Amino acid sequence: MFVEIHPALLRKIATDSERIPSLYYSDHALVRQFFWMRLKLLYALILKSVNSQATCLDFGGGGGVFLPTLARYFQRVVFIDLEDKEARSVVEQFDLKNVRLIKSDIAKGDLEDASFDIVIAADVLEHFQDLSFPVSVIKRWLKNDGRLYTSLPTENWIYTSLRKVFGVQKPEDHYHTGYEVERYLQSNGFKPVRKKFVPLVINLFPLFLVTEWRRL
Repeated sequence: MFVEIHPALLRKIATDSERIPSLYYSDHALVRQFFWMRLKLLYALILKSVNSQATCLDFGGGGGVFLPTLARYFQRVVFIDLEDKEARSVVEQFDLKNVRLIKSDIAKGDLEDASFDIVIAADVLEHFQDLSFPVSVIKRWLKNDGRLYTSLPTENWIYTSLRKVFGVQKPEDHYHTGYEVERYLQSNGFKPVRKKFVPLVINLFPLFLVTEWRRL
């Protein structure tokens, strides 16, 4: 079952770091719906391909908003990010005993090679100026034929227009569009398996690309 965390709780635990983007608890219901839809579609893709015995890594998991859902499905979930303050609050609020939090730069993450069946990178990869770094780490931590699940902002004209309408500032570290990241993944050891789009099921000016990848 997907767990959508109540806006009031997110407002309470969110900090100025934007590890929990304010879009998750926006006063605009439609904005909240579209932003949560990314994770709902990721979860739907996971259910199609991965059983609950799989080992799962939430890569750059930010505020940990996906953890209650992942912890209900998987027996063990590992989270890694530079900061874990908000994620720790989520783990405590939902009593997620099967979640391991790692506060670390991924370059120093003490994780064994080929130790995960799936890696989730939800709106993470566009924040790396040099894509070779996170992609090589993900490939190292994934098992052979493992699955990567990504959500990526398109930055198309509708996306940028909606930013202006709702007064949302583009993060300075959005270095790549979703299309650019996906092209890089396809050229560096990943094959797309299934794809969904936010907010429509067809590729008609989507806001986010939600994709399941197989490690080659």
